[in-house]
Amino acid sequence: MSDRVEFKREIGLFMAVMIGIGAMMGPGIFALPGELAKMVGPLGVVVYLAMGAVVIFTALNYAELGAALPIAGGGYSFVSRTLPKPIAFLTGWFFWIGNVAACAMYVVIFALTVRAYFWPEANVALIALVATGVFAAVNLRGMSEALMVITVMNLIELAVLIGIAIIGAFQIEAPNLEPFAPLGFGGFAGGMALVYISYVGFDLITVAAEEIIAPSKTIPRAILITLVVGVMIYVGVVFVMMGTVHYTELAATDVPFIFVAERVWGEWGRWAAITATIMASLSAFSVTLGASSRVLYALSRDGHFPRWLSKLHKRFRTPYIALAVCALFVFAFAAVGIVKFVASMADFGFLMGLGFVNYSVIALRKRMPNLRRPFHAGFYPWIPWIGIGTCWVFVPALELRTILLGVGLTLAGSAVYLIRPLNRAELFEELRVVERVKRYWIRRKRKRMRVLIIGGGQKGQNIANRLLTKDEYRLVFRSHEHQITFVEVDEGVCKELEARYNLPIFQGDGTKKEVLQQVGLNNIDVAIAAADNDGSNVIAALQAKQLGMKRVIAIVQDPDYLPLLEKEGVVAISTPWATAAMVENFLDRPGVAELFEIGAGVASLVGVVVPENASVSGKQIREIKVPAECVVAAVIRGKKFVVPRGDTTIETGDEVVFVGPASDVKLAQDLFVLRR
Repeated sequence: MSDRVEFKREIGLFMAVMIGIGAMMGPGIFALPGELAKMVGPLGVVVYLAMGAVVIFTALNYAELGAALPIAGGGYSFVSRTLPKPIAFLTGWFFWIGNVAACAMYVVIFALTVRAYFWPEANVALIALVATGVFAAVNLRGMSEALMVITVMNLIELAVLIGIAIIGAFQIEAPNLEPFAPLGFGGFAGGMALVYISYVGFDLITVAAEEIIAPSKTIPRAILITLVVGVMIYVGVVFVMMGTVHYTELAATDVPFIFVAERVWGEWGRWAAITATIMASLSAFSVTLGASSRVLYALSRDGHFPRWLSKLHKRFRTPYIALAVCALFVFAFAAVGIVKFVASMADFGFLMGLGFVNYSVIALRKRMPNLRRPFHAGFYPWIPWIGIGTCWVFVPALELRTILLGVGLTLAGSAVYLIRPLNRAELFEELRVVERVKRYWIRRKRKRMRVLIIGGGQKGQNIANRLLTKDEYRLVFRSHEHQITFVEVDEGVCKELEARYNLPIFQGDGTKKEVLQQVGLNNIDVAIAAADNDGSNVIAALQAKQLGMKRVIAIVQDPDYLPLLEKEGVVAISTPWATAAMVENFLDRPGVAELFEIGAGVASLVGVVVPENASVSGKQIREIKVPAECVVAAVIRGKKFVVPRGDTTIETGDEVVFVGPASDVKLAQDLFVLRR
């Protein structure tokens, strides 16, 4: 088992629930009940309860998706696996809008708290600007060091919420709840739409799916526990807030929870609530700002936005350009200084994005019936359809200015998306405007590969281990080079794969076209036939080719199969002791001519072709900073073998062969293919 697999599985049920509750219990509960009191009065208690009942459908769909597709990225990854790429883009874009607006809401609540209790003359926009700058700098350095502090802050916040609710429960006065609906029921739907943001959070459990122990069991349980606990706390706290003070008093303050805490527990209550509000605001602000930059980074990395948005800082290795863009948008929203507006804007993004995620359950069932689903939401297709309806039905209930701005941002994002020629071609293809041949005119460059491994035996697992060791670890939003999917016919092996990997697994015969079609080959970059039987691998590879897969690899021992496979455009690998390394080489280093592993991986012998405009072209070997442990073993120029010496000049088109440890050889390769 690779080190990566062991490292990833470190989150149990308790920590998974903490991720969900920590994300759900943001500062919205500290401010939104005041806005809700203006709209419906004490009826706001039922609003929170009703929204909890409504959200359960989306939670069940997330539980099914998270258990079946335990891959990093959550909702965006689910949609990208099941729906057309333009829809996947829109989903990611809506989640980005939701995260940015939620971040703005958190910083506005923080600014209002500071102004109310520390600095009465302060300007909300100025406080928001300073806070955004500070936490952008924190996120630039990375969030790993702050995770423990944020967890402690969230636990203190929960303790204060529950404590005030318990104390306040003994001070509820019936007249404050009469009449229960003084403003009628006209604002009920709008109130539900407003507080929807308070229930967003359980979805982040699926974002961390690749680090969760036994995801098929843990993810559904953690999602449902998070939602039940969250609803209980919300309803209890709002009931106490509405019952201890009159709703008109609650509606008149910008900091309703602090106002109520002071009423029920005096000075102690006020400062406890102030502390909890500030902690909730800043911890949620910091996490959400980092998350929004990761979403924008992922959209850029996947080719939907300009590549420069996915650049990482050389020192801190964080998406600094995406972070700066997100910080600017956060400040623009926060400068308005209106909690209800930014909360409504966040709701627009999340409601739209979650609607697509709910629909992906239907797409998953139709397109991938052989995909193993450890958790079934039940009542298919009613629960997915209800989930879609319970998201999108609230969009018209949002403020008109929110809807208009949301539509404008959607059009702006779509315009940027369509700048890229490949995106335009894919959109036209989905709309059947142009023929599929359009793809051949566009050069595709992709670092992250979506790899289908047909066969879950030792060969397939060795390849997966080799590819997955290159992943970059992030607790929440993170990038990785390769995304793996398995197809395996044996149920026992499937269970072994489930226990070992957090990956989508299809149970079926990989030599059958109908099984490969379920996987969705249009969402796969490379198919690898890696079963233990040569005949099965040949058939599976040829089937994948006939289905239109451009890059197919077959692992075969018998050299007699090589001419047939090569004739059909299948890359055949027959060196048994270097199979996994050669597959990695084919995916990551397209300019490499050949690879051998020496001494069971102690060293590698690799050849790379020098491209046009290479930085090393025209230089002597002694002038090139080749890694110390790596040696230039040969230079092949056309049909001529050149013995490499210090004064040997490297030319375009040369095949340069290196020998040395794999890590140093990789550095040398990168150096020789680097363009000016």
